[in-house]
Amino acid sequence: MTETKSPAELIELLDDIGTCMFTTVDSEGRLVSRPMGIAHVDEDHRLWFFTRVESEKVDDVVGEGRVNLAFVDDKTWVSVAGTASVSTDEQKKSELWQLGAKAYFADGPEDSDAALICVEPDSAQYWEGPGSAAALVKMAAAAVSDDRPTMGDQGRVDL
Repeated sequence: MTETKSPAELIELLDDIGTCMFTTVDSEGRLVSRPMGIAHVDEDHRLWFFTRVESEKVDDVVGEGRVNLAFVDDKTWVSVAGTASVSTDEQKKSELWQLGAKAYFADGPEDSDAALICVEPDSAQYWEGPGSAAALVKMAAAAVSDDRPTMGDQGRVDL
């Protein structure tokens, strides 16, 4: 089944999941992914992440900045495509400061190695399924009945 979620519903899903695989394109054109926790999602649907100024992902973002964020939990998968930029604005770092950032930057928002990556999303695709155990039961039932299993809702959200 295909359904359409509002941007607000999608953001709620992302807030609930919290961590994503953050994929960039490196200088050699290779896709590189690493786990990142969201620091904040603002009213314009931009996703903010704390990172180190001296990190490969910052080098990757400084170029074209095309990124993909892949979120997964037990029954929900979301893929967000967008463009990222880097900021070292101390006011913005102070505004978004949270426990996760505190664990990495001992000197607080004023830490010279602390930066923010802001992802301006273009679109997102999502799939909400029945969960792993229920999915197995549905697939097994469909296999013996020649019916196609109903595996959840999917859709696209333009942000």
